[in-house]
Amino acid sequence: MKTRTILAVLAVASLSAGAAHAASHARDTFIKEQDQNGDGVVSKDEFAATRAIQFGKTDADKSGSLSRTEYVGEFKARLEKRLATDDRTAEKKEEERVRQMRQADVRFDVLDSDKSGAITRAEFDYSGWRMFVHHDTNNDGTVSAADPIKEDQQD
Repeated sequence: MKTRTILAVLAVASLSAGAAHAASHARDTFIKEQDQNGDGVVSKDEFAATRAIQFGKTDADKSGSLSRTEYVGEFKARLEKRLATDDRTAEKKEEERVRQMRQADVRFDVLDSDKSGAITRAEFDYSGWRMFVHHDTNNDGTVSAADPIKEDQQD
């Protein structure tokens, strides 16, 4: 019962959060993006609730899977928002846009592990849990500043 209450609170709080995010490769960014209650710690339940909300927001047609258009489109919307506040030249922004959009297509192909043309909820969850485990370097079932950063995780 307590877990359901916590998940419901997290779900409501997350509805007002920003657009869906991929699970970050940098520990501190991961915490910032996934820590919905602001305590500096991402528990497994909190992460699962956040990922479920992210999937639901990205699955625009509510088909239960993410098409390339949905996945890449959600990423593009976040990218454009970020680039709008970027102070680089228009040329540099365009280079970043092209590079990032190419990577979004690559990520889609990697996440669509069964090559069905869509990312299933299981495929989406698997990629997220891999990042959770990657960041939980002290194996305590949470991700926080107490987890030593691996060499390949520097912000």
